[in-house]
Amino acid sequence: MGAARKFFPAARKYLRAKAKRLGKDRLPWFDLFAPLPGAVREWAYAKSEDFIEQVFRGYSDRLADFARMSYQQSWTDAEPRLGKRDGGFCVGLRPGESRIFMNFKPAFGSVSTLAHELGHAYHNLCLKDRKPLQRGTPMTLAETASIFCETLIRQAGLREGSEEDRLEILEASIMGSVQTVVDISSRFLFESEVFERRAERELSAKELCDIMAKSQTETYGDGLDEAFLHHYMWAVKPHYYSAGRSFYNFPYMFGLLFGLGLFAIYEKNPDSFRARYDELLSSTGMFDAAELAKSFDIEIRDEAFWAASLKVIEDDIDRFVELTG
Repeated sequence: MGAARKFFPAARKYLRAKAKRLGKDRLPWFDLFAPLPGAVREWAYAKSEDFIEQVFRGYSDRLADFARMSYQQSWTDAEPRLGKRDGGFCVGLRPGESRIFMNFKPAFGSVSTLAHELGHAYHNLCLKDRKPLQRGTPMTLAETASIFCETLIRQAGLREGSEEDRLEILEASIMGSVQTVVDISSRFLFESEVFERRAERELSAKELCDIMAKSQTETYGDGLDEAFLHHYMWAVKPHYYSAGRSFYNFPYMFGLLFGLGLFAIYEKNPDSFRARYDELLSSTGMFDAAELAKSFDIEIRDEAFWAASLKVIEDDIDRFVELTG
């Protein structure tokens, strides 16, 4: 959380650049996910599958062959249909076998989502030979493979795409990262204050709205137009009301930054990383996060590790600001 707080100024720089690109002085909440103006490349579903397999093969044949097998066996329900909600979800069906649910749109964001969910499925494959109780991965480590696969795809897209492609890829990636780091930090602050004050008495809807707005102001800062915050975020997020799900969203930030940290290690020494990575994924239900990370010489109680992961996002923000002028 300390490293995340130091990242907020970079996130605000991105939000101000996006507002300028949209012709606004400050970004209202309802434009956080607004598409940037200009033509974007269309990604057909079959072409997206081929692209993901090609990029995965640059990492390892096992990962690429796994993706191809999932296509051939129709593991993914990607067709948008009436009644299907948006987003992406991967569920284990049997040991080593998964199913993916998503609504595919012809944009790079959906390509990234498919790669992300295939990462979850590959993680399930690596857990295949573990005993049932050893396959129970905690939420802090459940995003490890998905973030890694998503990052592989993003880096390939940035290398091979045109300037317009790179802007679209950066926008989709940074937008998601800012949500995961900044918005989840705001929810963490919100829940912390609600729990502290609720111990004394019940809180009114207005008080909950005020705490939510205060938390968003502390995290988003001048990156958003304060006249258009999301005061009722507490009312529309079902995670707040699930039994035993206090601070439910925090592991997503942990998972994003842990995955980015592993990717940085991979780039420094690919061969050594490949030899250990599948074993790490197969062990996520057997050790806590700190102990597991030490097998990669990572000390997650050191703020420097998280700062290095956030630096990956900051570099993308600098490229985005440069491309948007």
